Parts: sequence; structure tokens; C-alpha cells
Amino acid sequence: MNKKNGIMDKLVTFLEKYLEPIAAKIENQRHISSIKNGMIALMAVLMVGSFSLIIMAIGGMFPAGSAIKLFFEKYNTIIGMPFTFTFGFLSVYCAISISYNHARQLKIPFLHAIIGGVLTTLVLNIKIVDGQPNIEFLDSRGLFIAIFASLITVETMAFFMKRKITIRIKGLPDGIAQTFEAIIPLVTVLFGAVIIDTMVMHFTGGSNLPEAFTKFLAPSINSIDTPYAVFLISFLEMIFWFIGLNGYAILIGFVLPFMTQYLGENAAAYAAGLPIPHVFAPNFWDYFLGFSGSGVTGALVILALCSKSKELKAIGKASFIPAIFTISEPVVFGLPIVYNPYLFIPFVFGTPILGVFSYYVFRLGIVRPPIANVGGTPIPLAQYLSTMDWRAVVLGFVILGLAVCMYYPFFKMYEKKVLEEESEVSDRQKSLDSLDLDF
Repeated sequence: MNKKNGIMDKLVTFLEKYLEPIAAKIENQRHISSIKNGMIALMAVLMVGSFSLIIMAIGGMFPAGSAIKLFFEKYNTIIGMPFTFTFGFLSVYCAISISYNHARQLKIPFLHAIIGGVLTTLVLNIKIVDGQPNIEFLDSRGLFIAIFASLITVETMAFFMKRKITIRIKGLPDGIAQTFEAIIPLVTVLFGAVIIDTMVMHFTGGSNLPEAFTKFLAPSINSIDTPYAVFLISFLEMIFWFIGLNGYAILIGFVLPFMTQYLGENAAAYAAGLPIPHVFAPNFWDYFLGFSGSGVTGALVILALCSKSKELKAIGKASFIPAIFTISEPVVFGLPIVYNPYLFIPFVFGTPILGVFSYYVFRLGIVRPPIANVGGTPIPLAQYLSTMDWRAVVLGFVILGLAVCMYYPFFKMYEKKVLEEESEVSDRQKSLDSLDLDF
């Protein structure tokens, strides 16, 4: 046991020395931070659209010819409008959100940064066909273009404004003065976007940037939706959590744009009655890869509640409600999991294996993959609403059961250590109580 602890101590020291500083730099890098915060803010839009999709799905469950079924068929277009105007214009909302967050970091006027980001996104994502604008690429297919367009636009505007390459007229009110200062940067980024769009269409034979991007980078984009990516992302997340950093927060900036695009395609496919193309959508990570919390910590809550240790049992009671809302911090920092050699193997290696298992359950068609975003919904309701498939609820509890089995032998070793410490404390207390210290 001592030898094992020695190896684990060396591993912990290595992670502290080399991995923790890198993770902190990644999380605080301004472009990654803007993408992360922008995409997280976008979740509100996705949830509104998902709610509309869920209502349409509920309407489809009623028997043909029934009054409710006929009602939904008659007003399907109206009911589906929130879905159309959220998922259908996802790249525009993305441009607004990321432009705003990046402008805050660079300390330039928010409004003009947003206008610039939206303008460049529209120019690059809208395709002119027979003299008429084709807006179909303003959905999730234009998401990555919106991200890069917004970042580059805001950076360009900040470059011009900070070097005072602007129209400056003394004596004007601040609001009007800022408008004039934004003219040259806005004209520059707009014409830059027009030039890029023209060149892309010329060299690709009429394809706009989202089409070209999807065509040439399809292997890279789709590589996130694989069992290998699921394992790697989950593994890295658990490593970060183990050293006391929020692994989800660190990785989400990289992964969320891909997942959001997948969710948009899944929702569109479900609305059209087509097979669901992707598994690794946002709620796969939230409610299956991280069922009851990152690392499936709900399993540890169950084990703690059944523990002979008063300390562990108390942690289990305190962590039960958070686990229902997939909040893992009470377990990660309270049990703790952080720097705990007893739980390293199941937490860091076992969790990715469970993630790959659930991935294949979806990929093989046993359970419908996520088609909606229902962030903040408690389990097991979240599993059902995100997939509109009752089998997803069963899968969630299967994952939880497997996690309990996975953690059990390691938890029992840790429990033994805690019980020994509690016994020592109890013996010391008895010794103190037995002393006659009255004067």
C-alpha cells in the first residue's frame, strides 16, 4: 500500500507541476474564454428552441385522428416558430454573443462590435442565388464561420480603435462620437468579408464559406463525434477535476462549438423525421457522460449514504440534491476526489470507459441520441426530455449502476482509511474525557 501511495504521490506532484499551469493558461486565454462564454450564453437560445421541439414531439405521440393530434397538425407551423427562429439563425446569435464577450475583454464599445460581428457573419454565410439571398446557412452549419468572423472582426476593430485609426470629431456627444469612430473599422471588416466571400466562391466553383468549410474540414469536425474523442475528452476532464480544476470549464471552449453544431443537425433531423446523425451533443456530455455529475459522482453519493463512516454518510446526505441536478462539486471537493489516490483509477479511467459504453448504446440505435437542450433539468427527467425516448431514462440508471460497481472496491478501501481515522479521533476524545482536569 505504501508503494502504491508513493507512485500516486509522484503522479500528483507531476500533475500539479506541469498540467495545472497549462490548464490555467488555456482557461484564461482571451479567444478561448470568449468562445466559451459566448457559447454558454447561447444555451438559452438552444433551450427555447428545444422547448418548442419537445412540444411538437409530444403532439406527435397522440393517436392519428384524435383532437389533440389534429390540433398539433393544424398549428404545427406556429408551434414550431420558436424552433425555426432559434436553430434556424443560430450563427447570428452566436455572432452576437461572442462579439459581445470578446469586446468586453478588449474593452471596445459593445454595440459596434456586435454590429461588426453580425455583418461579417451575414456576408460570409448568406449565399446569393439568382439575385436572391439564401439564408439556409445561418443555422448550425454557419456556426464555426460565425465564431471566427466575430473574433477576427472584434480584434480588427480593437486594432483600429486603440491606434486611433478612426474618424474623430471634437465636441460631439460620446454616443455620436463612438459611432463616427466605428465607421472606418466597420467598413474595413465588411469589405474584407466581401472580398473573402468572393474569393471563396471563385475558387470553389460557387460554394460559399460554410459549404467549403464543411467540405474540406468535415473529417476534423466529425472526429469529435467518435468513441475515441469521447474517451479522450472525458479522460482529460477527469484529470483536471482530480487536480482541483473544473475540467468541464476548461474543455468546453474547445468542444461546445462542435456539440452545438451536432445538436442543431440532430434537432433538424428529428423535426424532419430523419435518422439522428450525431451522439456527442451537449446533453450527452451533461446527462450521460456526466450522469449525476462529472465522473458519475452520484454513484459515490449512494455509496457514501450506505457507509459506516459518519463523515462519509454526512457528505452523501449533503451531496444528494446537487447530484440530482448533476452538480459534482460537493463530492469532488467534499469526499474528496481531488488528490485522493484511492479514487484515482475509477474516476480518471473508469469514467471514460462508461462514456464510450453509453456512446455505443446511442450509436447502435438502442436509444435515440439527444435532440434537445434541457440544461438545468433534474435527472431522470432530463434524460427523457433531451432525447424524447423513455429508454434514455433506463440507460441513465444503468450507467449509475455500473458506476456504483466500478467505484465500490476503491470506495471501500478509502472508507476503511476514514474509519481508522475516525476511530483514532474517538479514542483520543475518550482519553481526554477520562482526564480529571478540575482544579
